[in-house]
Amino acid sequence: MAKRSKRIKNEFSDTIKAILWAGLFAILIRTFLIEPFHIPSDSMIPNLFVGDHLFVSKTSYGYSRQSFPFSLPLVKNRIFETMPKAGDVIVFKKIKGHPDNYIKRLIGLPGDKIQMKNGILHINGTALKREFIEKFYIINLPYSLRKSDSLTINTVTGQVLTVIDTKKLYLNGRQLKDSQYTIVYKNTKNFQGEAIELNKYKQTLPNGKSFEILEISDNEIADNTKEYIVPEDHFFMMGDNRDMSEDSRFLNEVGYIHKRDLIGRAEIIFFSHNNSVNILEFWKYFHPIRYNRLLKIIR
Repeated sequence: MAKRSKRIKNEFSDTIKAILWAGLFAILIRTFLIEPFHIPSDSMIPNLFVGDHLFVSKTSYGYSRQSFPFSLPLVKNRIFETMPKAGDVIVFKKIKGHPDNYIKRLIGLPGDKIQMKNGILHINGTALKREFIEKFYIINLPYSLRKSDSLTINTVTGQVLTVIDTKKLYLNGRQLKDSQYTIVYKNTKNFQGEAIELNKYKQTLPNGKSFEILEISDNEIADNTKEYIVPEDHFFMMGDNRDMSEDSRFLNEVGYIHKRDLIGRAEIIFFSHNNSVNILEFWKYFHPIRYNRLLKIIR
């Protein structure tokens, strides 16, 4: 009996040790190599959708206090520092003590002059090239409809939306291509749904980096700004969904991002779903997965 009791105690002790070692290993991986991140908002559409889950490289720019759990002040600024490149998609801590992580695209390096003029991005006095691709639609639906396999609703703007199997979407009777829309579920009371029409462009930075952006029009709230001069050791960030992004153009809200607040570079989408299934409905888990976004490299 005593031997059996001792064996049980040893097995329990070994189990606890294994759990502690596994936890320590996970913390080390998350701190020094990669960190998972999920997209909670539509500010980076059309490149990152709500429901995308990413791996963020912690080795890309070196390490700062933001690399550690709870932002422990173990590093003053950055160690093993590498300079980010314009066009990188970066996860960072918002300034002014905000607890959440943000994800935006790096547009301006220290010393750069950034300005929006009639919707056109200017860097150091030069207007950046912007090529029209196609129309794009952000379909906002009530969260209460997420379980519906098929539905048709009239939106607050008078448009008719038909969604079949959460995969095929018809707007006013016309089927949209997969590249032309994304569905976002809003948990807002008495919300009837809406379809926001945007223009999709190809944007090219001075260093040759190209990526897709969205614009509602060229006369929105942040389409005409003052000239920003990026301070030393800071960066200027913008969302790819230009007219629906809170970013460095809003100095009182986000502003310039200090290099110590960079967490890492977004590298790959390892999972993506459209948020249409309740977490308890495990038998439906495969239904809302966006298979065409799995293992997609972030550019």
